[in-house]
Amino acid sequence: MTVPLHAVVATASPGLIAVVSLAALGTAILFGLAFAAFIRRRSRPYLLLVAAFAALLGRSAVVGFSLLGVLSPTNHHFFEHGLDVVLVALVVAAVYYARTVQREVSAS
Repeated sequence: MTVPLHAVVATASPGLIAVVSLAALGTAILFGLAFAAFIRRRSRPYLLLVAAFAALLGRSAVVGFSLLGVLSPTNHHFFEHGLDVVLVALVVAAVYYARTVQREVSAS
């Protein structure tokens, strides 16, 4: 029986934990930058991108919970791939919205 490394606590090597931690840190930084950009721009595409980065950060949380043994391998993959679908949908929605919305032109 083959068991994925990222779903079992007993086989979580220090290297795997380091990579997952680095990915979570990078994702948290990207989420913060996206949130700052949204605060500055206050537009729907930026909000959708913030939500996409939140989903990506959620993926890191799922991996962390799996490494801690909180999530079973089945639940891990359900949430991980569910968040993948959410992430892709949010990015596509942001691009679509940004390309279809009419630009307001100032009268001056």
